[in-house]
Amino acid sequence: MSVRANISKGYIWRPGVIGAMALLFSGWFGYDGMVAYPLALEIQEAYNQVVSDNPGDPLEQARIWADHAKTQGWPTGVPKSKIEENDPFTQKVIAGITAPVGIYFLATFFLTRSRWVEADEQGLRTSSGLQTDYASVISIDKSRWQRKGIAVVHYDSGGQSGRVLLDDWKFDRESTKRILEAIEERMPGGGEGGSDDTGESDGDTAE
Repeated sequence: MSVRANISKGYIWRPGVIGAMALLFSGWFGYDGMVAYPLALEIQEAYNQVVSDNPGDPLEQARIWADHAKTQGWPTGVPKSKIEENDPFTQKVIAGITAPVGIYFLATFFLTRSRWVEADEQGLRTSSGLQTDYASVISIDKSRWQRKGIAVVHYDSGGQSGRVLLDDWKFDRESTKRILEAIEERMPGGGEGGSDDTGESDGDTAE
């Protein structure tokens, strides 16, 4: 018997999508803050200067502005956007905030997508290198299993304690349930009296 629970596609694509969207927004805000807004502010100030230097007839102002805008390669229409002086800085700040968020979620996506938990006749192992035989399993915390599908397997192998997290949202649900059943069948005592509510351990964790 060998059962492997791979990372759930429904779970793993969420950080990928969030990361991509956050980086997209970061690029958008960054472009606005470094290119679009400063240019719009420059155009707006130039138009205001034309109006100030040529008071009176709006049609004459528009003509003078159109001639000046053509020489700069700008749109010849009257600027409609109202850009405040601190708006470019604000856009840069937003870009600086969303970029790390995007990097974090994309890193989570790439680092997590190949993870798995596996149980066979000998014991339990994970893609992160954790491994224990069934005889070394000392308890299973199932306090969150019914509500959230989370069980924490605690083990002590050769004096080194650790834990493996079984989560049927992060990993394939049916395979995760079969792995939990296999552990309960083979651990000392058959899983009787092997639950605790703390979920705490000083050892490693596979999530």
